Amino acid sequence: MFLRSLIICCYLMGAYWASYHFPSMKMVFYPTLGAFSFLFMHRVDNIREIRRIIIGAIIAVTMGSIFYTISTGAVSFFLTALVTITLIQFFKWNAAPILAVSFIPYFAHPVSMWALPIAVLVSLTGLLVSIWLIGKVEQFNWYVSLSGKLTQARQSIRPPFEPLKKEV
Repeated sequence: MFLRSLIICCYLMGAYWASYHFPSMKMVFYPTLGAFSFLFMHRVDNIREIRRIIIGAIIAVTMGSIFYTISTGAVSFFLTALVTITLIQFFKWNAAPILAVSFIPYFAHPVSMWALPIAVLVSLTGLLVSIWLIGKVEQFNWYVSLSGKLTQARQSIRPPFEPLKKEV
């Protein structure tokens, strides 16, 4: 899990750095990217499900951008939430960040309707590549043996768990 955390944090740092230093990449980093990262970190073995979630996020942010372009008011926000929740339930996308990403246009105020969906596509594709890389590294024999040795060392340092005895 340490390797996963390290690679994901490096990816998030890179996305933040790029969005901070290059104005054209301002919307590549958004707080929901951290939620997607944590979600994907626990699903390294299921790339197909991760792809489905990414597709759902892109659809949701595109719909949010379209509704935001039509109107910036509360009714538009409500419709974005309603349609996104309906799609999440219909397609069984088991990922709450999809709803959060659909609201980004209402807070980021993108100049172009397509700027945000493209930024989400780029950032989540980069995250998918990072997750794929983690899966490949975790298959190497040297990593498996190193991980096993680190786990054993950690368990030898930690005192064994003793259940509390209930006194009568």
